[in-house]
Amino acid sequence: MRKIVMTLLLGLPLWAQAGPLELKMCIFDHPFPPMTYPDGSGQAQEVLRRASRLQPVQINTVVAPRFQCMEQLRTGQVDAMLAAFIEERTSYSAFPMKDSQPDASRAVGELNFSVSRRRGGSVEWDGKQFVNLGRQPVGTQPGLLHVSLLRQLNVVIDDSASSPEQAFAMLAQNRVAAVVTQQGEGEAIISRKYKGDIEMLATPLVTTPLYLIVNKVFYQKHQAQVDGYWDAVRQVRSIK
Repeated sequence: MRKIVMTLLLGLPLWAQAGPLELKMCIFDHPFPPMTYPDGSGQAQEVLRRASRLQPVQINTVVAPRFQCMEQLRTGQVDAMLAAFIEERTSYSAFPMKDSQPDASRAVGELNFSVSRRRGGSVEWDGKQFVNLGRQPVGTQPGLLHVSLLRQLNVVIDDSASSPEQAFAMLAQNRVAAVVTQQGEGEAIISRKYKGDIEMLATPLVTTPLYLIVNKVFYQKHQAQVDGYWDAVRQVRSIK
């Protein structure tokens, strides 16, 4: 029997014998519905928990503001976070890839970024271009993936908001004609503070996959385990 057990163990990869991979992951300190919540109850967090049952990964969570999470990932203070694909982020983080492109089949979910306006306003988004916007500014936060799309559309951008709440305050104060925020965040803020005053347009500006991204140095050390975990995420999300 001992010989059989040793044979089985020797047949396993070294990472499987060493126990679960410990992953220090930064989560935003405010709700990012429906994907993440500081208390761990978000949809993406549940996907990661289920994937950890298939691929042994122990996630230790750090809670911080979005910009701090990104900086801590860049400097290696944390190993991972959840984020959309932006080319500049590949300088310090690894994404699940396929044929030199991010592999959406291994994303933890999808994000919608939507346009909101003051109730009764004339600004529209038809899925391809803004209508009745002209040179009025659109408010957003800096460094988010939709900023480059707004630039391509030749939109005047005010990205001085440090949070979605500040972006909506700019809209309420008539400083901008519209704002772009993550849909779940925006819906929660409108319901809480601006019900009857601000409305979200039905057509999202952009829909994008949300990935578990990993610090590049950490990935180089644990590539097989991280690749296996991304595969486990795909498996979990394929189960209906």
